[in-house]
Amino acid sequence: MSLIVLTHTFATLFMVGVIWLVQIVHYPLYHHIHAQSFPDYEVQHVNKITLVVAPVMFIEATTALILVVRAPANFPLWARLLGLVLVIVIWGATLALNVPQHNQLSYQFDRAVLDQMIRANWIRTLAWSARGALVLWTLGNLIGGQF
Repeated sequence: MSLIVLTHTFATLFMVGVIWLVQIVHYPLYHHIHAQSFPDYEVQHVNKITLVVAPVMFIEATTALILVVRAPANFPLWARLLGLVLVIVIWGATLALNVPQHNQLSYQFDRAVLDQMIRANWIRTLAWSARGALVLWTLGNLIGGQF
């Protein structure tokens, strides 16, 4: 079980770093890409970022589900459920907001869509940040035996 907890912690913290990098650096720099080359750049971005984040997101979601069903005895149910709810929020925002916006931008640059995507991405940024705090709190308490 400790391997699941550590894998889950790694996946979540990895994604916290990625999402903040994307939110603060990467997406705002989209404004500086020439409109003619933007669709090609966007397609390349989606293809390459998917290779990096998709496996980690699947690992995070799978381990979150495993931890809800089967976790160390001293791992509170509320923390496991909150973590899973946040994963659902992240995946929901990704599929309902970010993927359609990326799809639109892969056909044609649209400043309004880009600005919507950057604003909508705060949902994922804040949800992953909350997950990061939760997994660090959980790991600290599991190590320290505080539950």
